[in-house]
Amino acid sequence: MRSIHLFLTTALLAVTCQTAAAQTAPDARAIMTKVDDVANHNFSSAIRLMKFSTCRYRVGEGELECTERPRVLLFENVDKRYPAEGFHDLDNKTLALIIDPVSDKGTAMLSLSYADDKKDTDFWLYLPALAKVRRVVSVSDSNESGAVFGSELSTEDADIKKLKDYTYQLKGEEVYRGRPAWIIEMTPTAYRRTRSYYSKIIAWVDKERSVVLKEDYYDRAGRHYKQRSALNVQQIDGVWTVTKGSMNNLFNKRITVWEELRTSFNRDVDDEFLTQRSLTDFAYRERLMSAYRGHIK
Repeated sequence: MRSIHLFLTTALLAVTCQTAAAQTAPDARAIMTKVDDVANHNFSSAIRLMKFSTCRYRVGEGELECTERPRVLLFENVDKRYPAEGFHDLDNKTLALIIDPVSDKGTAMLSLSYADDKKDTDFWLYLPALAKVRRVVSVSDSNESGAVFGSELSTEDADIKKLKDYTYQLKGEEVYRGRPAWIIEMTPTAYRRTRSYYSKIIAWVDKERSVVLKEDYYDRAGRHYKQRSALNVQQIDGVWTVTKGSMNNLFNKRITVWEELRTSFNRDVDDEFLTQRSLTDFAYRERLMSAYRGHIK
């Protein structure tokens, strides 16, 4: 009788502990909602001076080292957010303009993303040598989408992730780069799978700042394809920002490191500036861009 009582007591304690753990463990979607708040809803516009550095690499003594001279691009980036009906839905417009090296100067990319589920993001690339605007494929049935300025960031990587495009599962927690983090598995919905190169993404989310510290991307065959890392995070104008990060392509052994050299949030940005007019009308673009540059000097 005593052994039965002991068994029941132990079982009750186990159930109680499991219930308590379930009550204290946060919901995975709630975690990613906070991430979306920080990444996309804490500001209305952003003006940035950025640098991309891309090279092939090898692993030597546990560290990555370039095997060629890195391709370095300096560019200006202006984006503006337009909240839609749902708080976590928004339209977004971004214009990126290369200012260095001279051989690429004037190359520009315009992206227009939509809250509407059925509208794919539009990417338009202007090549000054050809004096033409061409559309960049944002979705492909068989291959990864186009690269952003020849980097290891694809247009899909650069696009805003919509909360409703994924299901979420909390896989655990650990300390990553000295920061306590939740580990979240993101699986594309049935519709999103037809529009994405990735079968799943594993994200490490900073518990305190709700910033993604690392993401592992798996291709459609389930292979670990890319890894995005936040190398530096700081608060600018009250907004937690990844000011330095990397995208490592594990298949072709190429890596892009990006840096936000200067950033300013919540500045007035003319809606007309974020249109195809700014790709081809140099005088118009420079007139407005010179004013925006004043915010990040």
